[in-house]
Amino acid sequence: MTPHEPQPAENWWSSSLDYAAVSNVGMQRTNNQDAHIEIPAASKHLWRERGHLFMVADGMGAHAAGERASEMAVLLTSQSYTKRVEQPPHEAIRDAIADAHQQIKLQGESDEAFRSMGTTADVLLLLPEGALNAHVGDSRTYRLRDGWYEQITFDHSLLWELTRKGKVDPSQLPPHIPKNVITRSLGPGSNPKVDLEGPFPLKKGDTFLLCSDGLSGQVEDAEMGQILSLLPPAKAVQALVSLANLSGGPDNVTVTVVKILDLPDPEDRTGEAKFAVKRDPIPPAAWGTLGGAFGLFLMGLLFLMGKEIPLLLSVLSFAASLGSLGAFFALARKSLFPPKERPLNHTRFGSGPYCRVDARPSAPFAEKLLGYCRKLDGATRVRLSEELRKRNDILFRRSSEAFARHDFQQSILLSLEYIDNGYGALWGSGGEPAGGE
Repeated sequence: MTPHEPQPAENWWSSSLDYAAVSNVGMQRTNNQDAHIEIPAASKHLWRERGHLFMVADGMGAHAAGERASEMAVLLTSQSYTKRVEQPPHEAIRDAIADAHQQIKLQGESDEAFRSMGTTADVLLLLPEGALNAHVGDSRTYRLRDGWYEQITFDHSLLWELTRKGKVDPSQLPPHIPKNVITRSLGPGSNPKVDLEGPFPLKKGDTFLLCSDGLSGQVEDAEMGQILSLLPPAKAVQALVSLANLSGGPDNVTVTVVKILDLPDPEDRTGEAKFAVKRDPIPPAAWGTLGGAFGLFLMGLLFLMGKEIPLLLSVLSFAASLGSLGAFFALARKSLFPPKERPLNHTRFGSGPYCRVDARPSAPFAEKLLGYCRKLDGATRVRLSEELRKRNDILFRRSSEAFARHDFQQSILLSLEYIDNGYGALWGSGGEPAGGE
């Protein structure tokens, strides 16, 4: 797959992205409990109102339960979000994830085969205002920009929660603390809190990555960032899966990569896109104060008409009536006079990015890849055609020479090509990429 060529501004919503996604069962699992979905906006109107949606979910449970939970999460969340046109995107995606949680929980409670099933949910929305993330669990979203690779989601895991409470670097925590225990998920328990991050203004060249922990648990952030900086999305997702599996592949691996090829036209990047606000019902307390105001007003009239009742009582009743009327408008103000539009760009959610690493080609990563090439050589040589064996021998020699002269970028690219050849011979493609044309 090749990156999109930038198209005229009026077609920005459909031509500005190059994206790819792949999901792989890994080296030690018998079924894949991950799921993903990609829904680019089909029109300029949908781009302005809903944006592009990308999602990854990592299921948990018995053999079929986790797979079912993740499938439900991506389908129900995306469908619910696109239907919520009366809500601004940040409210729509939060409520859509809550809806998916309820449906997954209901199936888990009604069918013994799916009992206690759950899933993570990680959603990236690319909107005129920027990139907005909605997040539950420990699947992650990253952004590559100007040579820096940043994690914009906070893991809902025991490890990260202890880090936040104790303000301790994760690398300093005792090794006995498990890394795979999550504190939030869709399915079990009550409605989980959905973290929102962003919107982060878009910049030409920005590259986003969504993944399950089958990738982030095996491949270091700096290594992911270097691959994204050197390869287009279709090749990057395959290279990342290969590295996760070469590192042991203990879990399913799902990765989506989205690259911004072009920016929207000026009218779409003003950052002032606005969304209709749904009118809330008048609260019961407001109706109570309105009734009290009416009653006090009638009482004041009766006092005023009475011949032997002091005038002061009438004045006090009228004053109390006005006070109650004022309380009614105060309580019902947002319902009676809602703003016609609500600009999303005036709100900033979350505290991300949470981690930041240098994504420039490095000697440690180049050396590590050469080690993988040596490892693959013994495992794949008898399976490769003579032509491909010769090709790989040349690639390895040239990669080693590039490393010796400190051309780490070239060394990494050559090693990744070698690994792609060897990985395909040993395990097959491991998943078909999905992406824009």
